[in-house]
Amino acid sequence: MLALDQDSLRRRSLARNELLFRQGDKVTAIYFIEEGRLRLERRTFDGRLLILGTTPANEFFVEAALFSEVFHCDAVATEPSRVRIYPKTAVLDALRTDPASAMSFLKLVAHQIIDLRQRLELMKVRSAKERVMLYLDFNAGAGGTVSLPGPLQDIASELGLTREALYRTLASLEQTGAIERTKSRIRLKKSLGG
Repeated sequence: MLALDQDSLRRRSLARNELLFRQGDKVTAIYFIEEGRLRLERRTFDGRLLILGTTPANEFFVEAALFSEVFHCDAVATEPSRVRIYPKTAVLDALRTDPASAMSFLKLVAHQIIDLRQRLELMKVRSAKERVMLYLDFNAGAGGTVSLPGPLQDIASELGLTREALYRTLASLEQTGAIERTKSRIRLKKSLGG
């Protein structure tokens, strides 16, 4: 994606629950997740934890931070992880001087906007059942199968549901035959209308 010498970039390993950065830290880099999974989170004024999103391996992480002075949330490894560090100044220079890098980056950001719009659409659905089914529909691959991107509690938070509400909803959908579940996958068997 970026015209930088990949071998010269530094890497950092993170243990499960280790912070990569904190809200308010100065932005000096963006990251590519080589292994593991990272989550963006923020505490509300009353201490509740909001999960803003989770990013799996083989994806860039916090690209929007290139245009910010400080991070606006915390980044936490949800499992042992390793990131490749892309210095902010080098990335911005590559985007300014290499049209191929700029186009690749623009494409990546456009896909993130589409994903964000889908998440906003999900949050507008009042029914937990419909919200979960829409989430599954958005994320279903071949054969209507969703590979779960992380723990169900993270998915619940992204959907604006409690963990218990998500578990109850999945159990109900499974009981009615709308889905089949395994530990790491959910297969859609019926649509919302069917």
